[in-house]
Amino acid sequence: MNQDIPSEGAASVQLSRYAVKCWSEQAAIFDFDLTWFDPETPMETRVDLAISKGYEIGTIYSRFSTKLQHSTDDQVRECIQWAAKYRIYVPPEFISIDEGVKGKKVQRDGLDRTKAILRQRLAKVLLVYKASRLFRQAGKGYQFINEEVVEEGLRAVIVSQGIDTNDRKTWKLQLQIHGIMDDMLLDAIADHVRSALTGKFLNKWTTGAIGIGYRRKEIPGAPLTNRGRPRTMPAVDPEAAELIREHAQLLLNGMPVSEGVRRWNADNGPVDPRASGNKLRYECYRKLFSNPRLKGTWEFGRRRNEFSSKLDNVKQVERPDDEVTTILCEELRILDDATFDALQVMFAAKKTGPRGPRKIKKLQLWDLTTEFFFCESCSTPETPVRFYQAGAQGQAMQCKNGDQCTCKSAVNRRDAVRAICVNLSQLILRDAELIEMIVLESQSLDAQADHGLDEQLARARKQLSLLSNRINDLFEMSGEGTEADRKETKGRLRAAQSERNAVQSEANRLQRAVDGTTSTMTVKQIRERLSEMSDLLSSAAEGDLGEDAIYKTLAVFRALTGGQIWVQVEQRVGRKRTNVRGTFRPQLLRGFGEPILRTDMPDTNLATVWLRSPPRVDAIAERAHELIDIQSMSHRETAKQLQREGHNVNSGNVWYSYRRWYEMQGMEPPKVPYNNGKKRRSA
Repeated sequence: MNQDIPSEGAASVQLSRYAVKCWSEQAAIFDFDLTWFDPETPMETRVDLAISKGYEIGTIYSRFSTKLQHSTDDQVRECIQWAAKYRIYVPPEFISIDEGVKGKKVQRDGLDRTKAILRQRLAKVLLVYKASRLFRQAGKGYQFINEEVVEEGLRAVIVSQGIDTNDRKTWKLQLQIHGIMDDMLLDAIADHVRSALTGKFLNKWTTGAIGIGYRRKEIPGAPLTNRGRPRTMPAVDPEAAELIREHAQLLLNGMPVSEGVRRWNADNGPVDPRASGNKLRYECYRKLFSNPRLKGTWEFGRRRNEFSSKLDNVKQVERPDDEVTTILCEELRILDDATFDALQVMFAAKKTGPRGPRKIKKLQLWDLTTEFFFCESCSTPETPVRFYQAGAQGQAMQCKNGDQCTCKSAVNRRDAVRAICVNLSQLILRDAELIEMIVLESQSLDAQADHGLDEQLARARKQLSLLSNRINDLFEMSGEGTEADRKETKGRLRAAQSERNAVQSEANRLQRAVDGTTSTMTVKQIRERLSEMSDLLSSAAEGDLGEDAIYKTLAVFRALTGGQIWVQVEQRVGRKRTNVRGTFRPQLLRGFGEPILRTDMPDTNLATVWLRSPPRVDAIAERAHELIDIQSMSHRETAKQLQREGHNVNSGNVWYSYRRWYEMQGMEPPKVPYNNGKKRRSA
């Protein structure tokens, strides 16, 4: 039973012992017979004994919001004492907690654990100290109790507020009234806290995070903070202030903001202490130079957090000037008014207005495949960094890190996807015979049933029979008992039907595997599939796909490339334009959609594709290498062969291309003898 309950959000060993002690002491006060109770016995035994003695089984949920609070023990104690008084046994294993977690969050370990306990009907009573412990928003708490508890035929008790869902007529009204009172209390507390912080702000004390350009300075003789730390006030950081002044002047001189971000990070400039990374982003850099603090104008209360039911989250709302407290601190000034105002004029001139409605354009394959491209320079095995759309009208794509990428280069999405489609088409035609052989052999192996599946199928059929009998019994009981009993029976019936459907699906899958129902493709079908994939890729490269065919081609593209294309950017000495290549491991067999069970199939070599048209010397480098090193041609013979293939080159171009091939491989070019070792023809 306990194995099906998540371990995250469970009570600690100390809390479990404390809960057992509280329940035993409270039960003894009411002279309950506890001779049967032994906390050392397994949970299943304790639960069965408690039910046999007339106790209900309960579960407790506890939460507090901030790490400075420590109210878990108190909440659990109050719930445990109430449970013991009304003959409800709460196993320590059924106590779930969330510590230091905001009530606005929907996904919480302790709350998810409580849902699992209720969903499996391991407990019939949910105990909570206050309704706000479930959700900070009263509406969400009401929805949770109504849907997860009451409608499932269970019971919820809000201990401190005296709300019990067994009181059908009043529990909804009580819960809503207490929700309104909690909201009013929070507003009152927020007003008091805001007033106290305003007073500290007027004393020029630190009231929050210190931004870039400033540091904390301890105030001698001032009272300590609530956390027992020295009281501080903002002061200018000389090094950061000098860097800000330098960048402000560069921006006014015409330096692009992106270049400013790059220089700031290259100089290891400071970042906001609240930032998760150690690099300043474009948006933060621009906000830094738009902050009025730089000219000594400090504001408090400009934005206020408000919960949005539509967003299901907190959002910051800007307040009017009459609600903002402002002070002028010349000692905290970094920029003069003229410089700061000039920066704001410059930023305003660069802003773009709202865009008009976009024209509906035909969807192309390169509009859907950007997520398959990854930056080889910025990626690590644990955290790959993908490409995103960039440039005018999103026609290009570049690394997510933007200006911070060590090999920054924007690639035209259409050209890149076209080049890969052409390469895949060539690979399909070249490796057709190999694919036919391996697919036929693999499907032959796949058609042979695994003998171990018979036992799994037998177990699935037995479980299916048991579930069918359980559903029949529940149908017979569905009209009996009280309204609560009928609701509980309906809930169990729905759960059993859902479980039977899942077991039936698994049994069907096992039956197909045992029968060897995998369809065997003939050589003709394989060739037709190869031709279809090649045609789809060719049409995609030309942009001639229809609305339905484009998603089919997307599946083929994803399967054949493995969904990962690593982009390599090469910056050549003395050249402004970079070379961009993409590498991927072709997985041609995945295009058939059939499971290949063999583990001894040879790995395919990496495919390298030019994602941007390379210089002529680079474009013919691979061919020059093949003709000279493999076919043993001389430079002149190679030049003539390339001319016959349509390249306007001479032997000098071939010499450069041959050396370039080795340079791209990171190797030293070999010394090729004159005429590649061939005897010179006599006149």
